[in-house]
Amino acid sequence: MVEGTSKNLENLALYQYANVAGRLASSKETVPFAKGALERLASDFEKILGENKELLDGFKAGALASPEGIAGTINIYNGKYQKALDGLDFNEFYDVRAGILKSILGEKKAEEAKAVFEKYNGQTIGSIRKKMEQAEYILNPEAPEGMFDEEKKKAAKKTKEKLEPIYKLFTLLEQRNYEELKNGATKSTYKELLTEALEKA
Repeated sequence: MVEGTSKNLENLALYQYANVAGRLASSKETVPFAKGALERLASDFEKILGENKELLDGFKAGALASPEGIAGTINIYNGKYQKALDGLDFNEFYDVRAGILKSILGEKKAEEAKAVFEKYNGQTIGSIRKKMEQAEYILNPEAPEGMFDEEKKKAAKKTKEKLEPIYKLFTLLEQRNYEELKNGATKSTYKELLTEALEKA
């Protein structure tokens, strides 16, 4: 395994709760739960820092103490998660998310799915995401008239049709991973909110 790949996989695991926090913070209804996800991130940091409690205490004091601290922490560490994710090629992504496929589709189907991901070997998540975003931008019906000629639109449509199935697989697996992590990440906040509600009732 090359060093860059190893680092991407390491960072994907380390910063996954920052991604959960980012998703939770993006909705008015779930924003109070983002702090719980960052507490899980701090817990993962604790495993790395070990005896160095001062660093961890400093992180908690800055990151979790205020809405601004929470927002800043999400921005930094979710960015690291996204960078690691974008650096993976589709074979690596399959290896990371194979467990989700197996739990939903079963061992046989999950193994068969590997061939689909192998078709995109050598292409990173980030390169596919960029191509999809560019194609969608060109095909946007709200784009000023004449901004893109028909040839460009045709090429963009072809790109989108070709990449949409693998991109959908990627987004579905990321969504499912988020849902699996979310329950553990929101538990502490639910505990606080339920305790508070019971005290006031």
